[in-house]
Amino acid sequence: MMAFEAPRGDLATTLIRRYSLGGGAEFRRVSHDALMEESERCLSWTAHGGTGDDELVASRILDNARDFQAWEAEHSSLMRRIAAEKLPAAQKSTLLSTALALIHRKALFEYLRDREVRGPARQKLIAFFFADRDYMPAMISEHGRYLRSAASFLCSSHVGKRLMFDTLFDEPLTEYEELYEDYFRGYCDFVLMSPGDPTYDTTSALLAPMKEQIRDWRNALLALTHSQSGTWRRPSL
Repeated sequence: MMAFEAPRGDLATTLIRRYSLGGGAEFRRVSHDALMEESERCLSWTAHGGTGDDELVASRILDNARDFQAWEAEHSSLMRRIAAEKLPAAQKSTLLSTALALIHRKALFEYLRDREVRGPARQKLIAFFFADRDYMPAMISEHGRYLRSAASFLCSSHVGKRLMFDTLFDEPLTEYEELYEDYFRGYCDFVLMSPGDPTYDTTSALLAPMKEQIRDWRNALLALTHSQSGTWRRPSL
């Protein structure tokens, strides 16, 4: 687990300095049809030219009619919330909120996959998160949820960059994703520990400040969608 250190001062200001906030291209309010068309285009591109897990997710969604229909219905509902906003800035803020929620939704399956959790440990974790469901139905449901959420996250970040011209959906969002993954990894590790584990107390003590920093990052990123310029730029080297 990485060591977390709370940032000093206002986090939004820290992030602006890190990435250099400057004026960028303005965009007009985006329709639901445009959001869906660009999302499906993103999946197609990723399935045929993506890499790693992104390519696998996009291919799985597109190659299975049932998975595609389930994703399309769910993603359409997400995009409809964005299209319903009357102002471009509100659309951008809603899209970012959606992307952040999708990071959270796909985290459990990513933990199981990346940590290669099997057997009793996997059963314990699934029982913790799905106390009211049997193991196998919960696992099947969680895998489908992961596929749809990962695909929608790909599309949401793509739409933010391509249709809303905001690199806030590039490195800053990726950095938030990494921070959340690290927090969630520590949380799941803690769930699987016993009180006698030598790292039990240390892990427990780290979780609260990690969660606070995640909240601070989320609030700072959302605040930046309302900035006048609204565009992130990579800092000059």
